[in-house]
Amino acid sequence: MKKFCDDPSQDTNIIIVTHGLSSRIFLMKWFEWTIEQFEDLNRMRTCEFQVLQLGQGGEHSLAFHHDDKKLKEWGLSLDMIDDQKHRALAPIVNSLERCDLYPYMDCFAEYFYYEVNTSIMK
Repeated sequence: MKKFCDDPSQDTNIIIVTHGLSSRIFLMKWFEWTIEQFEDLNRMRTCEFQVLQLGQGGEHSLAFHHDDKKLKEWGLSLDMIDDQKHRALAPIVNSLERCDLYPYMDCFAEYFYYEVNTSIMK
């Protein structure tokens, strides 16, 4: 579960309707937070929402729509808040460079290439 290697100029909106625990688990997986960071997160209030927006650098962040006070209320540490701000304001990275940041994507592509070529040869 990680970033999409899409054309960053395309708008993609995803809405996830869930309970607080599932929301915290999703955020933990998306932002690759540790178990300790996850355990420090607080429950959201009923009908509260969290908005992740894609920054120009290709990273999603909570910092676009939520201020430091709200992020602290949710239990994010100062380091986590700084990371959210960095994700929001990071410089532009082209989509190919962004895909290079995730080496498992290359492994998948190599495996797929191998499968396609071996099946053609048969």
